[in-house]
This record gives sequence, C-alpha cells and structure tokens, in this order.
Amino acid sequence: MTKIKVGIIGSGFIADHHCYSYSLLPNVEIVGIASNNKKEAEILLKKYNIDQNYYKDYRELLRMECDAISACVPNNLHKDITCDILQSGKHALVEKPLAKNTLEASEMLDMEKSSKKVIFYCENNMYAPSFSKVKEIVQEGALGNIYMGRGKEQHSGPHSSWFYKLEDSGGGALLDLGIHDVACLVWYLDCDVREVFCQVKTIQPDRGIFGACEVEDNAIGVMYFENDAQVIIEESWTAPGGYDMRFELFGTEGQIKVAPTFSNLMSVYSKNGYGYAVEKAETTKGWTFPVPSEAWSFGYPQEIAYFIDCMLKNQKPLTNSEFGYKILNIVETLYKSAKSKKLEEVV
Repeated sequence: MTKIKVGIIGSGFIADHHCYSYSLLPNVEIVGIASNNKKEAEILLKKYNIDQNYYKDYRELLRMECDAISACVPNNLHKDITCDILQSGKHALVEKPLAKNTLEASEMLDMEKSSKKVIFYCENNMYAPSFSKVKEIVQEGALGNIYMGRGKEQHSGPHSSWFYKLEDSGGGALLDLGIHDVACLVWYLDCDVREVFCQVKTIQPDRGIFGACEVEDNAIGVMYFENDAQVIIEESWTAPGGYDMRFELFGTEGQIKVAPTFSNLMSVYSKNGYGYAVEKAETTKGWTFPVPSEAWSFGYPQEIAYFIDCMLKNQKPLTNSEFGYKILNIVETLYKSAKSKKLEEVV
C-alpha cells in the first residue's frame, strides 16, 4: 500500500475535520501541524495521535518530506500559502473559497501550472452523502428539465473574528455560505450561469467579542442559468438555532428537497440539554435536531479520501482549481450586482 504523507496548516474547526478525515485512512500519515495557536495545535496532535511535529512557522512544515498539505487558514492567506505549498513541490488542499477574489485565484492557478502540482478545491458539500444522492437522482433524469431551485444556508455567524473583517475575509455570508450553494447548484444543473441579481444587508453590525461586522451578514441572490432555469440562494449569519442547510430543485417531471440539518432524521426534546447537536447550535435545551456523524454527513472524510485517491491515480479531481475559480467568479458577480443594483452578466 502506497503511503501518502500530509501536513496541515491551521488548527481550528476545519483543521480538526481534516485531521479526522485523514485519520480514517490507513495509507495516510499526518507528519505535522503548523499554526500560530500552539495550544490548539497541541490539542489536535494529541487527539489524533500525531507525532509531536508542531511548527509555528508554516514554512518549516513545507520543508518536511510529504506529498500534500491542507491549507485550513483564513481567506486572506489562501493565495500566499497555497502558492508556497505548490512551490515546495507538494499538492495543496485549499478550503473554500479558493481565494478572496478572482485576481488572487488567477495567481494561484498560474502557480499551479508552473509547479506541476495540483490544487484540490475543498467543497465538502459536493461529497456529502445526501447531496451526492441528489446529483445521482438528477443524472438519472428523475426531475426532467430543471427550471427552478433554491439553496439555503443559515446560522448565527462564525466564531472567529477574521470572518467579520473585509480585509481578512473578502466578503461575508455570501462568500462564506453562498459559495457552497452556488457550487452545488452549478453541479446539479450541469450548466453555466448567464446572469445574476443580488441584494445584501448587514443586520447585526455589532458582533460582541468578535468586534464590528464590516461585511454583509445576509444575502439573497438569483442565478439565471443558460438553460433558462432560475435559482434563488439565501444566506444568513443572523439565524439562531444551529446550522440550517438545504436545497430544493423543481423539474418538469419531479422535485427534490434535501436537508441534512433541521431534518426529521433525529429529533430530541430535553429540559436539561446535552453535549452537542450540530455546528452553531447555541443550546441543546428544548427541541433540537442532532446531526449524527456530523463530519461524515457534511462530506469531509469522503472528500479527503477522494482527493488521496486522485493523487495515487494521478487523476483530475471533480472540484479542481478551475471549478473553484468558476464558482468564485459567480459569487464575485453577485457582489457586483449587489453594488450596482442591476442584473449582471457572468463573464
């Protein structure tokens, strides 16, 4: 069995998902974690029985002998860290969005071409079991011609201050959550987006310990596809009660509704509460809708396993750098529409 060695840059929520996903694969070894937060990194090293290879400077990790590195870092670091990973002769797994903007993303794609290594674009929803099943049903023609749809992601807001700072994030709820919906909807319809219209708002400008919100915390967008389908996306950082994500697709021969959260797969009522239900759920008292095996339900292990298989077989991934750029370009055009208050063409 060919052994794949990987490293991780970052030590927060997403880095934990990457560590967990790698730990499930018998042919993968995590050789180290680089992070500015030593305490967080040491928790992950212990949790996943990783040799005590902690690096404060990620460039030290790049000098390690390994095949690929996960970049689980804030948006403003995606470009530089990804380019450094590729230059070091390693594949890069980059979390969504690919970059803060398409200008930075273009530089990443140029570096990818010159390095001969691969950017694996992490869009976990496309590997989630429930969402993958939607694609399978659509491909079988169950819905006929899809003419309308809806994507929705809502929660009470991120738990790191950088999300709320424009210079660090590049955008708010639309870039953070909407990028998931756009990716899946383009994948489902297997068609390009022709035009978009969007409106954004900031409902909660004061984020307490996280400071002022400099970006939109709510967004509504309409995507007009080349096959004449019109699809709505709804994104919010001001919705309490936990992570709510869902899709609805309507076709000439049928319809699909899918929601791995806020579903009736499991429902619990508790006066006292319990440990954990789902990401961003502030409490577990009263009625809650826990998501079993959250990482698996959201597609993280499947995504990582698929990427490792692509490396071993030297195959182009479903979510490659070009796909990441394409989705980012659509989101960027949605922002353009929100600013102009007009329909904008996706070019």
